[in-house]
Amino acid sequence: MKSFYHVLIVLTVFLLLIQQILSGCAMKASKGINNEDARLSDRYVFQDKCSKCHELPDIEAYPYSSDDWAKVVDFMIETKEAEQYISMEEAEDIKSFLRRHSIINHPPLFNEK
Repeated sequence: MKSFYHVLIVLTVFLLLIQQILSGCAMKASKGINNEDARLSDRYVFQDKCSKCHELPDIEAYPYSSDDWAKVVDFMIETKEAEQYISMEEAEDIKSFLRRHSIINHPPLFNEK
């Protein structure tokens, strides 16, 4: 009887270990999916919200750094009254999308004074 309980305990520990390994793998896979979902979401917010007021820019045609794009979005929110269409969270999503697609090594064009 003692050996039966010993085998049962070892089997339980083994199954718990397998469960932990599998759940760790599932978390890594889901993090990749979530990152891809966030990228798609950022693109959707950019396309949906920005096209309400103007034609979407060809991002690669502008020599803007990621900081420049962020300033453009801030300018539109502050002076063009875009906040009635775009929440602050959506503005951050738009900035994130534009940062990923900006010219990475380009020096900022818009200097703060």
